[in-house]
Amino acid sequence: MNIENMNSTLELVNNIQTSQKYQDIDNNLEKLTDMIHCEYYLFAIINPKSMIKSDVLILDNYPKQWRDYYDEENLIKYDPIVDYCLSNHSPISWHIFDKKTQKKSKPNVIKEAKTSGLHSGFSFPIHTINGGFGMISFAHSNKGKNIDYVYSNACMNIPPIIPALLDSYHRINQNEPTSSTYLTKREKECLSWACEGKSSWEISKILGCAERTVTFHLTNSQTKLGTNNRCQSVSKAILTGAINPSY
Repeated sequence: MNIENMNSTLELVNNIQTSQKYQDIDNNLEKLTDMIHCEYYLFAIINPKSMIKSDVLILDNYPKQWRDYYDEENLIKYDPIVDYCLSNHSPISWHIFDKKTQKKSKPNVIKEAKTSGLHSGFSFPIHTINGGFGMISFAHSNKGKNIDYVYSNACMNIPPIIPALLDSYHRINQNEPTSSTYLTKREKECLSWACEGKSSWEISKILGCAERTVTFHLTNSQTKLGTNNRCQSVSKAILTGAINPSY
């Protein structure tokens, strides 16, 4: 990475870190796409709210025709890029998928994307602190574009930017009225022990308090989380980051 690119990357990192809304991030993604000599971008995050519901954020300038078709046909189920990003961390160039065999009964998402102007591209997997995942992808419609050079250049510029994107995403998301749940220290402790399969009586002995106090804290947690029982409270607290098993 030369000095000019380094300065541009650091400027973008700073701008993304100070973003106040998603539109600010979107504007900086446009600048980033120009900087790495690409035409299209997509930044997507899927964050679990429960075992069957997720928050989805997509910022992109993909061709509208392609996005509409992709959604209407539910191509996310067959998209090898999504499948790759779900379980990997390293960036990947889309031409890898051209070499892989695919069942004729399934849509060839990469091939169909080319017909909509996304002729070549690459993606960087993203994983969030509470089990969510996503990607930042870049594409070009020019068949003659040296995408290998563009990809190599992006591999030097994109990694420093991803942490800033994630930090701003979490900060802006937490400022949304319904996206954040505050639990007291005692409520977190009770839920954490409930996660270990402990009964209210066992938790009361561990924490040195009355069993009715544990029940009180668990009931409060249930109200705050909008859940119907202890099991649902535990799963939602973990998925939304209200409690974190790592500390």
